[in-house]
Amino acid sequence: MWIRIVYWLLIVTFQVLVLNHLDFSAFVIPQIFIILLISMPLGWSKMTQVSAGFGLGILADLFVSTPGIHASACLWLVLLRIGILNTQDIKQQIASKMDYDVKSVGLNSFLYSSTILVFFYHFYIFWIQNIGSLQWSNYVLTSMISSVLAITLIWILQYLTFQHKS
Repeated sequence: MWIRIVYWLLIVTFQVLVLNHLDFSAFVIPQIFIILLISMPLGWSKMTQVSAGFGLGILADLFVSTPGIHASACLWLVLLRIGILNTQDIKQQIASKMDYDVKSVGLNSFLYSSTILVFFYHFYIFWIQNIGSLQWSNYVLTSMISSVLAITLIWILQYLTFQHKS
């Protein structure tokens, strides 16, 4: 339990203190804190998952001063995650209340799900931020670059976590 809390605090701190202040360009804004939602334990009820998503989204909104954008995106991400997990054969992992990670569901399932969820999240938040803007090329570029960087960092984090658990 304490390890999970420390892990969540470290990820949120890394997002807030490092990734939110990257100055590579205006097109790089990776959101890796969503790994906390992607890898939630499989035994959590849907209401607990939605509550965690909303809470984490509100926390992200507080740190970057976005009025509900991250909360909305996190809620949609959790709902999409539930839908994706319903298509996978993970009954044994759900019964064991395992985390949704590479070690418990396998590399292919995790990469498939995390890639879809990360791209969805980035496209959603940048779409909401760009409503009414005529700069769709910047929207697509920002979403793609941020998603690819976030996926890369999430896979590295999963690899390091996988090595630690082995």
